[in-house]
Amino acid sequence: MHLLPDQELYAALMYARNLNETDGQAIVTNFYLEQPALAETIFNIFPAIIAEKNQDMANFYMELCFDALCVYQHAFGSAIPQTEDWLVAQMESLSVDLLAFNKDKNKAPEKSVVQTKFSIILKESIDDYASENSTRVPFIEITQSMTLAMLNLLESLHKKETKKLH
Repeated sequence: MHLLPDQELYAALMYARNLNETDGQAIVTNFYLEQPALAETIFNIFPAIIAEKNQDMANFYMELCFDALCVYQHAFGSAIPQTEDWLVAQMESLSVDLLAFNKDKNKAPEKSVVQTKFSIILKESIDDYASENSTRVPFIEITQSMTLAMLNLLESLHKKETKKLH
């Protein structure tokens, strides 16, 4: 995986945001077929955790997940399917970093993302969306944490691959 130059990142974002509903649904469906454990985690488990606190933020997180999935697939192709054991190992590694970050907000998680510019764009999107309604503001941190975890998982998925499926 390489760092996406700004032009490539924005082209991938525009691709994601301009998909019609049929093409978007096909991308999500294929992801569920190729990566069932990961899809369940980022599209069901993570938003359920956020929804326990605030449904609006959970819905927005889902939009960001879709954008991220499209960006990574557009830029890097579909990754080789991974096992549930792979996902468990990734989640164990992430949980240590996220717990440390929650204890000390000044210490960035050691598992930072390669696509830092994309991460910043998503973080700012969360801030902007939450600022539109004061009931969302207390849930910025959890949404950003789940988004960082999701990005780490997508990056780990693409780092591990040796060849692309499509």
